[in-house]
Amino acid sequence: MSLTLDKAPQEKPLILRGIGSDSLKTRFERMGLHIGSELEVMSEDSVQHPVRIKGPQGEVLLAAGMASKVIVHHDDGHKTPVFEMNPGEKGHIEGLTAGSHLEKSLKILGISEGDNIELIRCLPPMEYKTVVDGKRTSLTEGMAAKIWGECDKIPCQLATCGRGRPFEVKTILGGPRAAQSISYIGIRPGATVTLETVDPARSIGMNPGARIIIMTKEGLRLHLRQDQAETMFVSEL
Repeated sequence: MSLTLDKAPQEKPLILRGIGSDSLKTRFERMGLHIGSELEVMSEDSVQHPVRIKGPQGEVLLAAGMASKVIVHHDDGHKTPVFEMNPGEKGHIEGLTAGSHLEKSLKILGISEGDNIELIRCLPPMEYKTVVDGKRTSLTEGMAAKIWGECDKIPCQLATCGRGRPFEVKTILGGPRAAQSISYIGIRPGATVTLETVDPARSIGMNPGARIIIMTKEGLRLHLRQDQAETMFVSEL
């Protein structure tokens, strides 16, 4: 008897029987998750956090949400989201669990599937206090990592721009929802932002059930949204 992954029992061997989304199926197949693969829904959760990584074109910062969707094939053979790597650990990007918006954002940052990367360090949640066209506002590190532009005519993320230096916004990385939420505080292409301070932010955990973590028999670990899990069909072994 098949059931959707979001209804499946935890920590019991399961077989993947089908995926209702063709695009999701294609992405999973490229990472080694196929119809017939054995997997388990994991009961313990992992704390997501932003990470600084080194790619072919230098260091970049990935917000927690982005880091959970970039799957890395480690040099020792196992696969995890990039935020589960340890400092100094290396591997190559095996695939993405999100769509074209993330792929485009990574290319802007100088990173593509197949590229070798190294985790430099994990970062605690931070609050970025800025001045946007003369008005003061605060950003999370996730927002600051998604704002791409130029600082002293050098392309970079707002999160990596030095304090007190004018930053010209060129684009917002991510999908329409990211662009919309950031535009609410006045940050959009063409705006000028000056970073004033960066301080530790209060950590806010995700609500229970906000994401579903699976691990395959081969060690591939994926963090899925509820709607993604609802399109996947499994049965108990």
